[in-house]
Amino acid sequence: MPMIRSSATRMFPSLRAIYRHRRRLAIFVVPWVVGLGIGVPLLWHQIGANAREPQIRNREETLSQGYDILGRALDRLGRDALFLADLQSRFGETTTRLAPLSAEIFQSFAASSPDYDQVRWLDNDGNERLRVNRRSGAEPVVVSSEQLQNKADQPYFRDTIPLPLNGLYFSALDLNIDNGVVDVPHLPTLRVASPVFRNGTKQGIIVINYRATRLLERLKRLDRSVELYLMNQAGYWLQGPNADANWGWQLGASTPGPAEAEMLRAIGNGDRGLFGSRGGVWNYRRFQPVASLLATGEVAERRAAGADLYLLARDSAAAINDQETRGKLILGAVATILAMVALAVTGRLANGMEAEAEWARQMEDTNKTLRDTNEKLSVTQRELARAERLSSLGLMVAGVAHEMNTPLGSAALVLSKAAKDLRLFKERLAAGLRRSDLDLYIADSDVSLDLVRDAIHRCTALVQRFKQVAVDRATLERRDIDLAAFIPDADPRLRKWDASAGISLTVNVPDDLAITTYPGPFAQVLSNLLNNSLLHAFDAGKPGMIIIDVRRMGEQVLIEFTDNGRGINETDIQKIFEPFFSTARHSGGTGLGLHIVHQIVTEVLGGSITVESPPGDRARGTRFIIRLPRVAPARAET
Repeated sequence: MPMIRSSATRMFPSLRAIYRHRRRLAIFVVPWVVGLGIGVPLLWHQIGANAREPQIRNREETLSQGYDILGRALDRLGRDALFLADLQSRFGETTTRLAPLSAEIFQSFAASSPDYDQVRWLDNDGNERLRVNRRSGAEPVVVSSEQLQNKADQPYFRDTIPLPLNGLYFSALDLNIDNGVVDVPHLPTLRVASPVFRNGTKQGIIVINYRATRLLERLKRLDRSVELYLMNQAGYWLQGPNADANWGWQLGASTPGPAEAEMLRAIGNGDRGLFGSRGGVWNYRRFQPVASLLATGEVAERRAAGADLYLLARDSAAAINDQETRGKLILGAVATILAMVALAVTGRLANGMEAEAEWARQMEDTNKTLRDTNEKLSVTQRELARAERLSSLGLMVAGVAHEMNTPLGSAALVLSKAAKDLRLFKERLAAGLRRSDLDLYIADSDVSLDLVRDAIHRCTALVQRFKQVAVDRATLERRDIDLAAFIPDADPRLRKWDASAGISLTVNVPDDLAITTYPGPFAQVLSNLLNNSLLHAFDAGKPGMIIIDVRRMGEQVLIEFTDNGRGINETDIQKIFEPFFSTARHSGGTGLGLHIVHQIVTEVLGGSITVESPPGDRARGTRFIIRLPRVAPARAET
């Protein structure tokens, strides 16, 4: 019970916090809800599609295998019938002398295949002239003449006798009937017949009874993951999902069932395809006996009323469940885990927001004045952040105001104290001034004046440095300069370098490189970069190196100012050209040097400047890359 109470205590505050901060949390929750709401159904559908595609291919492959098995078996049967008809034509009516030989050939023929149940020769009147029986795998037996029958009323005789030479008849595949009763066990049987001609004269027909039991079993065993079935043209199953429904037209069913009728309507006149029904998704293919022999001309004409078959394939229930269901279960588990993670993170965020709100309320109660001041400052900072970087005079003024805040604040405090001292002095003067009060007032006033004077001097120095930022363009003039002669004169230190501190200087400038630019600002850029390296790049007492490389790049001049000092932190390098940003304020840095460089290069000289400081050890160094046009833009263009 204590554990349950503790869990509930943790949960319900989270729910209350979620409700209170629902709008802020919506920024986090909505993408999760949208992602899960859209992604899960799409993935659910895709998993089903991905599972169905290989199933469809597998069904098609199984159908093709079944079709090939049927085709090979029945093509062989058709060729055997044609062969036996041609063989029989060589014996003609000379039965007395050749009958024993003919019977022996029929027996050998019947023995050539375990699926040949009966082989017969009928004359033109339908009388059996020769019959060989082979039932249940026994040896072929020639039936005596007393047992021979007249089969003139049978469909296979009536449909075969009109056929030309090399014609073939195929009966429908059905169960064998003996004396009007279906044989038990059931014997699926197919009858194929072909007319016999001798010297152009018809001499009856050859009939082969083909027992299809092994053929159907072979189809059934093709692929355990695919259910392969056989249906006739009328919609009855020969080998179907329910074994009790097989051979229905012979075993008491007057019409096919509703499901089979629906499947026939879906198939229509198609030869192959895909359809869905109450029984699932099916692939089907129509099979026409000896169609290939007709196409090659081996069979002159075919009669096969009702002999066409439909091969139908669907995935077994185990295969469907094993593939699609597994993927969907995994997706469902992942989606559930993601939802739980999102809920847990949302709860943590809500609790954090609740704690933040509570802290904010406490701070608001105890620091209302400070909060109002910070709010005004935040508004000012947000307004400045929206202005274009480094190009707004307002940003400059805000920076100067920030720098001047300390001396002006000090002056304000001193003046406030001086006003208070003056008020006390007047009160004492009215009450009777003593010499010690006058001396104390004069001493305090001297100290206050000194402090105010010092603050004003500091403000004046800041204003003087700030004036460097506002380049007076009215006095700028362009002129041609030879860089090899100009750069050493840009700063006295460049012409006569003092290497006593262990810092070396190398300047590489081509002799014949001249540009048209503004010499004063250009010299200030070089001087400021040199100051920056000497102030920030090297640790005290350690040696270092500064290299200035200048080279021509088409219509531009590339200047690389490189040192091998300690480099710039990744967090600082993004702000290095901002005004009043300095990492050495404690040692005199104002944060204006590199800002002035950036302003001059981009606004006056018409070029660009970038900085590189590769990550690594502290000796990684810094490189400033300046690209200047060989002809600086006129003031009207800048």
